[in-house]
Amino acid sequence: MRRTSSPTLVVIVLASSLCVVTSSEFQVAAMLTAMSADLGAPVADLGLLVTVYSLGMGCGGPVVAWALRRLRPRRALVLVMACYAVAEALAGATSETNLLIPLRLVAGALSGATFGMALSTGMRLSDERGRARMSAGVLTGLMAGTLLGLPLSHGLATTVGWRASFVVLAAAAAAMALAVRLAVPEAPGRSGERPASLGALRNGHLWLRYLTSFLTIGGAFTAFTFIDPLLQRAGLTAPQATLTMFGFGASAFTVNHLAGRVPAGAARGWLVSGVIAQLAALLVFLLAPGLSPLIVTATVFLGGAGIALNPLLVNRVITVGEPNVLVNTVHTSAITLGVAAATTLGSRAITVTGDLSGTVLVGLAFSVAAVLITATTRGGDPLGPSRDRAGRP
Repeated sequence: MRRTSSPTLVVIVLASSLCVVTSSEFQVAAMLTAMSADLGAPVADLGLLVTVYSLGMGCGGPVVAWALRRLRPRRALVLVMACYAVAEALAGATSETNLLIPLRLVAGALSGATFGMALSTGMRLSDERGRARMSAGVLTGLMAGTLLGLPLSHGLATTVGWRASFVVLAAAAAAMALAVRLAVPEAPGRSGERPASLGALRNGHLWLRYLTSFLTIGGAFTAFTFIDPLLQRAGLTAPQATLTMFGFGASAFTVNHLAGRVPAGAARGWLVSGVIAQLAALLVFLLAPGLSPLIVTATVFLGGAGIALNPLLVNRVITVGEPNVLVNTVHTSAITLGVAAATTLGSRAITVTGDLSGTVLVGLAFSVAAVLITATTRGGDPLGPSRDRAGRP
C-alpha cells in the first residue's frame, strides 16, 4: 500500500528542505568577520567560500542530478539531504581553510540538486494543473531561507561562535532528510518510464527559457546584493532600512504566492509585467538615488519581482520540458549562474564607475534583455506531436 500524506504537509517539508540549503548559502557571508578572527585568514580569502558555493550550485548541481538519475526524486532527495548534513557538520568541525573550500563546493553542488529534486518530487505528486501552485508552495522555502539565512548565521556567530551555524544547519538538514523519508510519499512511476537523459535538454525553447531565468533573476540581484548601501545612499536610518527590507520580503512572499496561481497560458504575460516592474524599480535606483520615499517604494517593487517570479519561470520551463530532476536542476543552475554573472559584472561596474549606479546599469541591461526575449519569443511544444505532456509516445 502506497503511503499518503497531506498535500500541505508535503509542501511544508519540501519547502523546509529548500529553506535549509538557502540559509546555508548565505551563512558564510554573515560570518566572515568571526571566521576570519578565529581561523586567522583574511576576509578576502574567506570570501572565496561564497564563490565556490555558487559554483557548486551552478555547475555541480546538474552533475549530482545526473549521477542520481536512476533514483526516484524523493529517494534521491533523502540521500542528498543526508550528505548535505555531513558536509555541513564537517565544515563546522574543521579549522583548515583548505578543507573548507572543497566542503563548500560539495555543499553547493548538493544544494543545487536539492532544488531540482524538491521541485520534481512536488510536481510528480501533483496533476498538471496543480504543478504551478505546488512549485510556488515549495519555493516559499527559498523566500524563507533568503530572509533567515543572514540574520540566523550572524546571530549565532556573534553569540556562540561561527561553528554553531554549521552545526545547527547540519542538524536541520539531517532532520529534513528524515522528514522527507517519513512524510513525503514516493510518486508512482509511469509504465515504461526511463531515467532522465540528456535528450531532455536538447530543446531550443527550453534553453530560451533558461536564458530568461538567467537574465531575470540576475538583473534583480544586481540591486538586491547591494541593497544595504543603496538604502544608506538614500539617507535611510538603520531602523528604516530594516523596515524597508521587511517590506521587500513581504512583497516577495506575496507575489510568490500569487504567481503560483497563474495558469500556464498566462505565465508569459505575467512574467513580462513582473520584469517591467523590476525595470521601473531599477530606474528609480538609477535616476533618484537620494529620494528616500521613491527608493523605499522601488525596494518593495523589487521584492515583488526577481526571485518572487520564480514560480512563473518554473511554470514556463515545465510547459516546454519534462518536469524531471535534470530539467529542474539545470534550471536552478541557470538561475545561480545568472546571479553569479550579474553580481560579478555589477561589482566590476561599481569599481569602474566609482558609484553604485554601475551595478544598477548592469541590472537594467539584464532586465531589458529578459523582457525582449520573453515578449518576442513563443515556445512551441518541444515534446513533438508524437508525444503527450507526460512524455509518453
